[in-house]
Amino acid sequence: MHEFSIALEIVDTLQKNEYLEGVKSVDEIKLNIGKYSGVDKNYLIFAFQNLDDERFKDVLLNFISNDGDEITIQEILVD
Repeated sequence: MHEFSIALEIVDTLQKNEYLEGVKSVDEIKLNIGKYSGVDKNYLIFAFQNLDDERFKDVLLNFISNDGDEITIQEILVD
């Protein structure tokens, strides 16, 4: 299940770019995931819910339909 790796990479990218500084919880992440990406949306939701990072415990993943096969983070809303 590579969705855990994807979730960890998203968190790592956010930390490297200092988007998580002072953030207590992340409410929503909007993702654009292509239908041929091989990413299972339910596994990705499960991965975020089970990260060791409590800020993502109640995150809502909002998936945007895409007919391509790329994964793009479109927008991140934080509290």
